[in-house]
Amino acid sequence: MEHKNELFALILAGGMGTRMKSELPKVLHPAAGIPIIAHILKAADSLSPKEMGVIVGHKAEVTEKAVSEGLAAWGISSKVKTFTQTELTGSGRAVQEAMPHMKGYCDVLVLCGDTPLITGALLKDFYQAYKKSGADAAVLTAKVPNPYGYGRILKNSKNLIDGIIEQTETNKETAEIAEINSGMYIFSMKALASVIGGLKPNGPKKEYYLTDAIKLMADGGLKTFACAAKEWTFILGVNSRVQLAEAEKMLRARKIAELQMDGVTIQDPATTYIDDSVKIGRDTVILAGTHIYGNTEIGRDCKIGPACVIENCSIGDGTEVKFSCVLNESEIMKNCAIGPFSHIRPNCVLSDGARVGNFSELKKAKIGAGSKVNHLSYVGDTEMGEGVNVGAGTITCNYDGVRKHKTIIGNNVFIGSNTNLVAPVTVANGSHIAAGSTITDDIPAGSLAIARARQVVKEGRYPKGT
Repeated sequence: MEHKNELFALILAGGMGTRMKSELPKVLHPAAGIPIIAHILKAADSLSPKEMGVIVGHKAEVTEKAVSEGLAAWGISSKVKTFTQTELTGSGRAVQEAMPHMKGYCDVLVLCGDTPLITGALLKDFYQAYKKSGADAAVLTAKVPNPYGYGRILKNSKNLIDGIIEQTETNKETAEIAEINSGMYIFSMKALASVIGGLKPNGPKKEYYLTDAIKLMADGGLKTFACAAKEWTFILGVNSRVQLAEAEKMLRARKIAELQMDGVTIQDPATTYIDDSVKIGRDTVILAGTHIYGNTEIGRDCKIGPACVIENCSIGDGTEVKFSCVLNESEIMKNCAIGPFSHIRPNCVLSDGARVGNFSELKKAKIGAGSKVNHLSYVGDTEMGEGVNVGAGTITCNYDGVRKHKTIIGNNVFIGSNTNLVAPVTVANGSHIAAGSTITDDIPAGSLAIARARQVVKEGRYPKGT
């Protein structure tokens, strides 16, 4: 099938990543909340390629499953397929095995699966420069402060690439070359097909190097072009846990800067951790020590922190999450107040204007508009109406040791302090519960429930003053 003038993006993700010292494939280690390979897929997807391919090898089934299940969450719109590299003998061999999957395409973009700092903007510039150059191939390069360990770019008088020399092959002169190979390329499929079969195993490991394809093209009179990245850190790969931490730091700094440019106040970027997937509205303030993870979306004019942890939550405009709160997989609507020291566990919904305060915990609870759970309370497996006041120390006793049971609380209910609601139980609209009660039966609308023993005072039982 012909795909004239259309691009195929190939991501090399089959390496073992031995320096990571991990059972998890290197490309699946998380960086800023998503796997390393997700960053590469997102960057490549911004070019709108006709198709993308991920070539896997080490623990192929694990990587293949993670990619297929993660595409929607990562916002990948291009078609993506995976295929397995049968011989793990270098990047050149990976591309050789990928050739049958790329038939009919005009160009192929080859990316490394371990470069999470690459951006869509950089790849667009790279692709445009390649097209403008009229070259048969282009190499994404960078001028780095310390080129040791990298392949050096050898150029001729016309500023075209003659070859790429590896660190072990450098001499005094070539070792000083600062422009290095990123390991990312764009090839004309016609030119690539003419040389890929000519790669030979090299080096102590007898591997097939894709850099040799550039040399073969140059020797054959084909035009090979170097495109230098404006920011050299964007092309850095991850080969160890130390490098992963460095990449994570840069990704999070990039995310925070992006949010600041969009009108979000970040009080202390050095102590704030925000995943790549998080969305935050204008004029929201994020205070120091706050961690925001996953598919969290925070509206406008909110105040979050300090020292909060929020994961996979939706938070409406005007909401405040105070000091040292933990929120997980819940929906918080507009103008709510949470904390300090509150824990919102999964599957909770707080309607507009709801309040959850000091040392209170919610789990699988729906709190109606304007209702308050302010002090030292646990509310679990509960549906609560509007205008409810929950007194300090209230507990919904939702577990009988075998099953969880539900508590239903109507509108405008007043629950006195230190109340136990033994589920399943329903408290109807407008009813009141006296402080210190243990409620085991349903309460009709507009009623007052008192469920405690009458106070008994026995005088003279103890000597005075003791």
